[in-house]
Amino acid sequence: MNDDKTKAYFREMFNRGAVSYEKSYAGRHSGRLKKAAVARLDESPRGSVLDVGCGPGILLTTLAASYPELKLAGLDLAPEMVRIATERMGNRAEIRLGDAESLPWESASFDYIFCIDSFHHYPNPKKALSEFHRVLKPWGRVVLADPTAPFLVRYVLNSLVRLLHMGGVHMYNKRDLAELFGKCSFQMADWWPEGSLGFIATGRAI
Repeated sequence: MNDDKTKAYFREMFNRGAVSYEKSYAGRHSGRLKKAAVARLDESPRGSVLDVGCGPGILLTTLAASYPELKLAGLDLAPEMVRIATERMGNRAEIRLGDAESLPWESASFDYIFCIDSFHHYPNPKKALSEFHRVLKPWGRVVLADPTAPFLVRYVLNSLVRLLHMGGVHMYNKRDLAELFGKCSFQMADWWPEGSLGFIATGRAI
């Protein structure tokens, strides 16, 4: 499956599931990761925040309630997710339809980027992280949370995805992500396991 087909597949999948997403297993898992990611920050976010893969606006709602002074923005590949997030946030956040590999904002626009339970779907993770770096201000913070698994399970799943041409699904471990961060001019700051099947990582744009 090439990159365009991979993106089209996930766009359609999340479009179909947008209305019921929050009540689904995937939505509940994503909600837990979002809460944990905000709780793991060692500082209160200030300035501007972009949520990449914002879905129906769950994280943006939490940030708006906890930090009313923040300037908020969100992006999602699925039009139905964007519609729901826009209705939910109103004028409180700027929600755009778009691709993580080509963010529709000017360089150095944000102090923080959150990408929660979305990064493992990206067929070109290096390109996406490079875009994160571009739109972050110098020393801006990226907060990334995703599913993971023990080595053998992760190896088998990642191998099957490649062999069966299932598209852009990849599970990362700490070493893999630190290497990817370094290639995209990020300095990894922290990595925490989240439950038995998730992680939260933060990095600084250098």
